[in-house]
Amino acid sequence: MKKPFIAIIAAIILLPSLYAAISPTLYTAEVEWHSYKEARAMNSEKPIFVFAKMRFCTTCAAMEKDVFTDPMLAKELNEHFIPVKETINFMFSSFVFDDLKDDEGEQLTFRGFPAVMVVKGSHYSLSHGYKNVEQLHAILDKVLTK
Repeated sequence: MKKPFIAIIAAIILLPSLYAAISPTLYTAEVEWHSYKEARAMNSEKPIFVFAKMRFCTTCAAMEKDVFTDPMLAKELNEHFIPVKETINFMFSSFVFDDLKDDEGEQLTFRGFPAVMVVKGSHYSLSHGYKNVEQLHAILDKVLTK
């Protein structure tokens, strides 16, 4: 009689911690990446989030592996943004984003990689360099609260 009671009490105590340990693996959302051309064709009210990288950039690869695999970040990007990933070749980068100009009317240019950009209409905000999960959440939250 005591053994089933002890087992029930142990289960009640251990279940929440077991769930907490395995829950990140239960929700394995991945970012649903699009090309910039696809995102523009969607004509959505959602802002476009762009991750721009270069093919042999080790910092870009680290950001892909360590940051964009975070389930909560993936969920936020998929729900509130149109996520775009573009591999940029310096020679042809202006052709990918040819519809974007800065405040002076100059064509968008990248000054380093990786780069993240949020596009709303014809306006964009661009940030260069590695961003961790917390930094990206801050960028995304700032866009969503404006």
